[in-house]
Amino acid sequence: MTEAELVKSLSERFYSDFADTVARRVRDAGAVELLYRVATSPYANLPKPARHKAAFRSAYVLEKIYFAAPDAFMPFAGAFCDRDFPACTDRSAQRHFAKIMADLLGRYAPESGDLERIAETAAGWAVSPEAKVAVKVWAVEVLKRCRERVGWVAESWDDIVETVALDATPGIESRMRKSWKTRS
Repeated sequence: MTEAELVKSLSERFYSDFADTVARRVRDAGAVELLYRVATSPYANLPKPARHKAAFRSAYVLEKIYFAAPDAFMPFAGAFCDRDFPACTDRSAQRHFAKIMADLLGRYAPESGDLERIAETAAGWAVSPEAKVAVKVWAVEVLKRCRERVGWVAESWDDIVETVALDATPGIESRMRKSWKTRS
């Protein structure tokens, strides 16, 4: 599978099992590294709508691969923690990156400097008024994983949750009651 073939595959008409089908094709072709490069590339030369589609869909497929076959993702865990998670600017891709990171922090121990950047990035996404609800939810889940390992996250946990609670959707309210309670 070439980069052009992968980008074309990501650009096709969306269908119900799109991410699963493309993920299977990528794994069968041994092209997880190529997908990772596409998912983390800014593609500045593409028009904005095409750049967004490539970023969102490649992140979605990468998430499918991560959860179906985490070992296929692990060679990229260091770069993901060090550089690519904090560099993600596409608001739709952020959801998938945060979902991966929330789980990855239970399987992989990033360096302390990387953990700081991860927490800073997640905090920014969690409290951003422009962030989509799913991004906020997964960003707080990342922070929840960082809470015991990054001092300022533990110290500011209540403030972060309170900020996310402003104008909270039912999904966020449910998460707050079940998962984001303050330790007693």
